[in-house]
Amino acid sequence: MAQTFYASSKINRHGDYRSNPQILNKIMIDLNTKYVPLYKGKNLFKQINNNFEALILNNQELKIILPNNIINPIFLGVANNISYVGFNIDQSDLDIDLWCEENSIIIDDLRKYGATLNEIDASFLALTSGMFFWQNTHKFCGSCGHSNISTAGGFVLVCSNTSCGKSHFPRTDPAIITLISSGDKVLLGRSPRFPEGMYSTLAGFVEPGESLEQALEREVFEEVGIKVKNIKYFNSQPWPFPASLMLGFFAEAKHEDMKIDYDEIEDAHWFSIEELRSLQHSSIKGGFKLPRVDSIARRLVDTWMTKFN
Repeated sequence: MAQTFYASSKINRHGDYRSNPQILNKIMIDLNTKYVPLYKGKNLFKQINNNFEALILNNQELKIILPNNIINPIFLGVANNISYVGFNIDQSDLDIDLWCEENSIIIDDLRKYGATLNEIDASFLALTSGMFFWQNTHKFCGSCGHSNISTAGGFVLVCSNTSCGKSHFPRTDPAIITLISSGDKVLLGRSPRFPEGMYSTLAGFVEPGESLEQALEREVFEEVGIKVKNIKYFNSQPWPFPASLMLGFFAEAKHEDMKIDYDEIEDAHWFSIEELRSLQHSSIKGGFKLPRVDSIARRLVDTWMTKFN
């Protein structure tokens, strides 16, 4: 099966370390520890000639940015016997714009470069992004309104109100994503949020009290008015942009007549295998683009297309 981006199996998250302050302190003073920065919710990349690499700092490089201790570091895990820690570079007194310019550093969305990075770096950048999004949107206790305190290596936020003391844990929003087929054709749709010309598989969030299959049936019918059958699970992918877990499925259409809800999506068409290969469709002027290569949507399409090789 093709690589699942942003979920490297080579990373050990070591949940057992999170509850051990001695181990966490040792990691923070270990000169071999590597540090993954985030700035205003975006990852950092180093430009080398025409290539881009994830900016991951060693201890010496970290001290240039943060001479003092990191505030609220997140222990990300271990890969190749090296510990990785995420931190928010916003806390630095450095002129970040000038520092980036002098060092050919780019601050951008991980999805722009993710497919070109090695799987460990891409996974640590995604984890850093997702964890800080959760922390930044859960600064206060949802039960009593007091501020939360980061504990357990950043993976538990505890209410500072001793009479409350509620623990808050990282949340991920499950979403189904499905490729609907009918014979040698598949259904792809377009959201106005997509890059120009891109068509992708249908997707939507799972609602409370709803199974994954029910969510799939509901989303497909809401968006294009099609009933489906033969739902089959494919694979999953973390998608912390900002906080989703994509659960991929194949399904077959009971009929091909569509009724598009234009409040949900901008456009949708049936695409033949030839049209997918040529990226040309009679109803789309100038051709179209398939989903980005780092997405489970693209893996669904590519996997389905292998049946016709």
